[in-house]
Amino acid sequence: MTAIFSRKDVPSHLSSIHQLDFSGDLFAERLAGPWVRLGAWTPTSPVDERGVEDDIMRQSLVLPPEAFASIFAKLESVGNVLSSLGKPGGVIHSAHGQEEYSYAPFHQFEFPFTSVVGEPLVFIHAEASNAGLFINPDLWIFLGLEERTPGYGIWWDPRRGVDALIRRVVQGNLQTVEIRADYLLKYLQARQMSLLIGHYRQLLLFNPTKAAIGAFVTGELTIGSPAQGSKAFLQNWGLRRGVGDGREYLQRRLHLWFEIKPPAIDIENPWDEVPKFDSYAFTLPTGAGPVAPARWKRLRDTEEREFDGVSCDFMDRIYFRQEVLSKYEVASGFDVKDDGSVSNSGYWGLTRSTSRIGNELLATAIGDFAEGVPFEEWPHWKQYAVEPPSADTANAFWQEVPIPEVVNSLVRALNRLNTAFAEMAYFLGATISEPLWQGSLDSLAGRQLKWVYPATAGDDEFIKRATLASTLFLDGLQSASLRKLLNAVGKKLHESFDKSPTTLGSRKLLQRATLIALLVEAIQPKTTRLPMLVKQAEGKGKSPIETDLQAELTRLHKRVQDEFAPLAFLYALRIHGGLAHPPNKQEAASAAAKLGLPKGNWHRTDYLRLLKLIADSFDRISEHLQAASQVMD
Repeated sequence: MTAIFSRKDVPSHLSSIHQLDFSGDLFAERLAGPWVRLGAWTPTSPVDERGVEDDIMRQSLVLPPEAFASIFAKLESVGNVLSSLGKPGGVIHSAHGQEEYSYAPFHQFEFPFTSVVGEPLVFIHAEASNAGLFINPDLWIFLGLEERTPGYGIWWDPRRGVDALIRRVVQGNLQTVEIRADYLLKYLQARQMSLLIGHYRQLLLFNPTKAAIGAFVTGELTIGSPAQGSKAFLQNWGLRRGVGDGREYLQRRLHLWFEIKPPAIDIENPWDEVPKFDSYAFTLPTGAGPVAPARWKRLRDTEEREFDGVSCDFMDRIYFRQEVLSKYEVASGFDVKDDGSVSNSGYWGLTRSTSRIGNELLATAIGDFAEGVPFEEWPHWKQYAVEPPSADTANAFWQEVPIPEVVNSLVRALNRLNTAFAEMAYFLGATISEPLWQGSLDSLAGRQLKWVYPATAGDDEFIKRATLASTLFLDGLQSASLRKLLNAVGKKLHESFDKSPTTLGSRKLLQRATLIALLVEAIQPKTTRLPMLVKQAEGKGKSPIETDLQAELTRLHKRVQDEFAPLAFLYALRIHGGLAHPPNKQEAASAAAKLGLPKGNWHRTDYLRLLKLIADSFDRISEHLQAASQVMD
């Protein structure tokens, strides 16, 4: 799409004063990037630090494609031409000595002194208590958009999981409405109407320098033509003086009109979704060679063409790097299952034959891909398509357990912990009605722990995942339940044994409960003696005991500490890793080394190893709790 104007169309003196330069407005591409601004308004215009007051008003409407030429001569001051845009009301016409009344609804706009009727798309609704930019509902209804949160001004496309239409305030006082360019073109194509934008901007430069005053060229200027599809009317009013405060200022106004024409429509298939690529030439690698998945799509093209590549069976496998799923893991409305299948709120899904190969590849049938994934998503998947792996390569990938399976295994270990904890609480006479661990894989932490972990990711990814694991597995432990169990053994066992006792956190509470279970399992003392033995084991006791018993207590305490090392590492990395605090690399490296992990340069294999160590830790804790319950039974 061409620029609104080229530099040869505009006199150079209009850019001689940078504070009063409209180049950004005049030379902009009509569809410069992913977003198109349909409306803008500054209800208030404070003077900025440069001494410039900037007033903006942009409104838009649709009109017949050939109408721009017929109204070109009438497109002057934007405020005057569009003064009644979006305002319903009655009109009395006089003809042949008779008066006739007609009503003009908001969605019809008759250009003054012409027969052209347009339809407001985005306009200023200033006569309401919450004055602002109003969006014609036809726009988002046709595009199938849904407002994320009523009143917040963000409409998204649940089929693609992207925001498509946004109303917001930028720079504190500029209200805007923007739409994705591809959605705008789809709308214009369906309507077979052009978009006309009326853009007004006024710049006032207060207390201008003598150089600025000398460089300013006064006078009005009109540029553009119907063939260009654009017109600009500039008012260069020169040096003026404010009525109230008497300050001098230079004033320049821009009234800019430009149109965006609709793409052509196929009258034979007006409702078909046409891919933005040649579906006959789009191929994916298979064991038989490159194959066009569009073979299994009903194409709108009635012209007989040969598909590029070769033919294969519907169920022949195609392969993608698992990073293809990352887009859908973070997007609203998408669900990525543990097996790698992906679906979008019932609109589309790749679910029938999809599976992970370790943590590297995703495999699916090419026919299922063709039928399950919409055309607009195909280019994304092609970026991650790979040649079918050899048997040796596939076997190597299979050796690494998929991350979702490891996370699920860890949660199963926590469910076993819940059972073991409930049994021990019962035999100690503690009334606990809720599970010890109440985390959920449906939580943000639970979902993100399963996300694709690129093989190239660095330390930050490992630290983030470890912190999420700490949040899910440690913060999910119910401290109240642990305190009840410890208080059933002895008073104040939920506190530290320091001179100024502090209440222990969930990890320390569970560690003390595990020590008690191990004491019951190994020594089988009377319950009344357990508080004293716990203090002795932790090196805080004052009662004289036999040397052999003290040695055994110390050994049992050390054993518990070793078994809790993975959980202690999660806490240490949360504190020293640098996710929310300044990083302490030395402490983080030291904590990793204690667990047998590298001191840095962590990768996915270290993450998988950490999850397994955590699961093993919880399993050993459960074994101790169950053994203690059997002793007390």
